[in-house]
Amino acid sequence: MRVYLADLGHNLVTATSDTYPLGVANLASYASVNARASEPLHFEIFREPEELKAAIDAAAPDVLGVSSYSWNHRLSTAFARYAKAKNPGLLTLMGGPNFPLTHDEQDSWMRTMPEIDAHVRGPTYESERAFTNLLQRFIDVGGRRDGLFEQAVPGSLWIDPQSGAFVGEDDLPRIRDLDEIPSPYLAGYLDKFFPTGYFALMQIARGCPFTCQFCNSAPRSNSKAFRHSFARIKADLDYIVARINRASPLCFADDNFGMYEQDEEVADYLGHLMETYDWPKYIRTTTGKNKGERIIRVMRKAKGRLPMTSAVQSLNPVVLKNIQRDNISLDTYAQIQKELTDQGMQAYGELILAMPGETKDSFMDAVDKLIETGVSRVSAHQLMLLHGAPLSDPDQREKFGFKTRYRVVARCLGKYLSETPIVETEEMVVESSDFAFQDYLDTRVFHLLLTIYFYEGNFEEAFKFAREIGIRPFEVIKRMQDMLPTAPQALRDSIQDYLDENVGELFETREACVAWATENYDKLISGELGGNLLSKYSMIGRFYVVKEALEFLRTALQSLIDERGAPQAASDQLDAIIDYFQGVILHAPFAETLAAAPRFQSLYDIEAWRDLAYAKPLADFRSDAPRDMVTIVEPRVRDVIESRIKTFGEHPAGLGRFTRTMFARDLRRKVAAA
Repeated sequence: MRVYLADLGHNLVTATSDTYPLGVANLASYASVNARASEPLHFEIFREPEELKAAIDAAAPDVLGVSSYSWNHRLSTAFARYAKAKNPGLLTLMGGPNFPLTHDEQDSWMRTMPEIDAHVRGPTYESERAFTNLLQRFIDVGGRRDGLFEQAVPGSLWIDPQSGAFVGEDDLPRIRDLDEIPSPYLAGYLDKFFPTGYFALMQIARGCPFTCQFCNSAPRSNSKAFRHSFARIKADLDYIVARINRASPLCFADDNFGMYEQDEEVADYLGHLMETYDWPKYIRTTTGKNKGERIIRVMRKAKGRLPMTSAVQSLNPVVLKNIQRDNISLDTYAQIQKELTDQGMQAYGELILAMPGETKDSFMDAVDKLIETGVSRVSAHQLMLLHGAPLSDPDQREKFGFKTRYRVVARCLGKYLSETPIVETEEMVVESSDFAFQDYLDTRVFHLLLTIYFYEGNFEEAFKFAREIGIRPFEVIKRMQDMLPTAPQALRDSIQDYLDENVGELFETREACVAWATENYDKLISGELGGNLLSKYSMIGRFYVVKEALEFLRTALQSLIDERGAPQAASDQLDAIIDYFQGVILHAPFAETLAAAPRFQSLYDIEAWRDLAYAKPLADFRSDAPRDMVTIVEPRVRDVIESRIKTFGEHPAGLGRFTRTMFARDLRRKVAAA
């Protein structure tokens, strides 16, 4: 029996799914040892649409399982239709978190997908047992779809093809010992992904004790965390490090990594791998929402390569009550950030726009407060109403006065099977009872400026200097927003294009959104339209109009310096910082900028000031006479950039993908001795 399992990602603009398909590989490894069949079961794992199409054309499978997320649902259903046309007796299965919580919505949602025979649900999206049960049932009835539907199968749902009735069985118990799932790495299911440029993905623990209403992990059945043993985790890490390109990061699919005692042992071993192999250079995950002291210990062990993601989502008590969330106190939060800063580690803060009860003023106040705790990035996500998240339930929409629009999921469209584009859409909250549409637009522009300039230390030295003279980062960004009409033309045009695209990409219905995407398909594929607009335009600001962006930063800071009545020396120091940026920041086109070695003169040693963690004023690093500054690109920086461009491409959409796991210092030249 041939079983194809696909976690597809769109790839015509850039690779939109950047990790190994661990979820479907887990299904294969579990079923391969637990399903009983007289004939061998042959499993194949797919990420690329083109590869799956070629495999179906060469030998149509008996079973096709596809994942469903907001970014690949239509792609998955299109391939299910295509495979059924090749083999009408094929069994098509779908799983993943993109599934409603209420019975009526489940019924209507499944009826939109006649090409899917059964939805493999399991307990809270854990589908290894449910998938194996369904596969075993299919084997037992001789591979006949008709026989499969004769009785319910625990953990799966379908619309009966004869009666049209909704068929569902009670949930299965969760897997308490995740080692029951044989390692798909050790079984070889993920070997073919090591040369691809995708990022290795592991899951240390499943489950989340928090019940945030906007999140797929909120259901109560998911509230306990179960995990793999350290021995299993170590075996997987050893297998990966022996095969992976060591410029590649490591990703964990955990909701709260670092919050649990056992995570410290994992972090110890990660530190050992870093010392031995200099890998992983960056760890991407979601860190825990409490147990701050333990998370700090974990981050120390990870040698500064694990940024802390502090997803507070809001600081407004009304919002927190509405979404059933508790945050640690801001004072405790600030203490954690200070410790992280003292240890040379990075921390990120996350907020969500237009949450129930949020106002523009409370949102902006939260940004200011988060920055003041010491985070190096504040992400402002947009509120998506996701299937499987309680906030998308009909009663919640009405209660909070949500007004939504549909837009194309960034970079998630393409022509893979015919000339008809496959288009993914998502439903966004753009207005609520307390948050007007103009508030939505204003905060989007503010956040673009914050992302270009403050995000992860892009222009850290300028903001550290501003603090020396009593200017907060929030004040700098707000001043830039107020001064936008006077910005250099190229930068001003890019901000206006961003705002126009924000409005132009929103539609009242999915159908209208798809029609627009179909009409503008070529522009969306080329990147002229669409994509993750915040990412795309922040890349334009950082790497395409960087000269103009730096001049605007100089102008905005100078206006604040003048307002404070600071001495002339402050203006001279600001000029030195901007000149330093002009000399060291790498930008598009990268082949040209990597080959260049700019020289400049300066009275100030900016890097020495930074290397001492800004412990002394910049004035202490002034020379008596200007010094010649020579710049070089370190081989490690060159290798990482060239590798990422090969995988993701050199255009604003691709740059947004490959910079996700890089720090600002990885995109700079270094000043060498003259």
